[in-house]
Amino acid sequence: MTGLELRALRKKYGLSRINFADLLNISVHTLDSWEGGKRNIPDLKAEMIQVKLNQQDTFNDVNLMAPKNQFKPEGKLINEEEYPIKEVYIIPVKGRGGLSNVYFADEAIKKLETEKLQVKQMPSNGSKYFKIEVEGISMDDGSKKSLAEGDWAYCRSIPKIYWNSKLHSHKWDIFCFFHNERGIIFKKIKAQDVDNGILTLSSLHPDKKQFPDFKIKLSECSYICNVIKVLSEF
Repeated sequence: MTGLELRALRKKYGLSRINFADLLNISVHTLDSWEGGKRNIPDLKAEMIQVKLNQQDTFNDVNLMAPKNQFKPEGKLINEEEYPIKEVYIIPVKGRGGLSNVYFADEAIKKLETEKLQVKQMPSNGSKYFKIEVEGISMDDGSKKSLAEGDWAYCRSIPKIYWNSKLHSHKWDIFCFFHNERGIIFKKIKAQDVDNGILTLSSLHPDKKQFPDFKIKLSECSYICNVIKVLSEF
């Protein structure tokens, strides 16, 4: 199946890119790369797509108009008119080294450009919000939870008082670490040694030779954040 054939099928069924990617359980980034001819569609995936499209009941079960809530719940629900507006610090790839050189000091963070974000849950006290450009492909496995190079990830910092007990790695797919030596990195938490303050981190990319697991110490991090929302480059 070619990218043009895939796009024609999507349009035949009147599906948006987001709806189609959701139905196929892939990221919009992956769908766009297939349709645009940047990546070949694996034979097994092509067969799966045909099966999905031939199952009319599947489309009846999908609410194509319902927007996806990209925020994870935290804290107490509040009325919509009372949703807090938070300041978000913007961190592009270019110039990121300057932050790590000063170990992400508050003075340097406060000099960053900002934007406003309305959050749907009352945040934890002391949390900061960041909008960070994704660099590299280590967290891109083609699934919906992937972070592709060029995406922008909205991240909410976790207060340090919770680092040893409330990282909740079973609830969050991806974390962002402001590491004092490695810089800003996005990873999954594979294991947490609470007694010694050590995390084992892993990538989503299936090539473990290129992206092996590694360990970091909590004491080496200035911020640890939950990834709460992702904006695709497409």
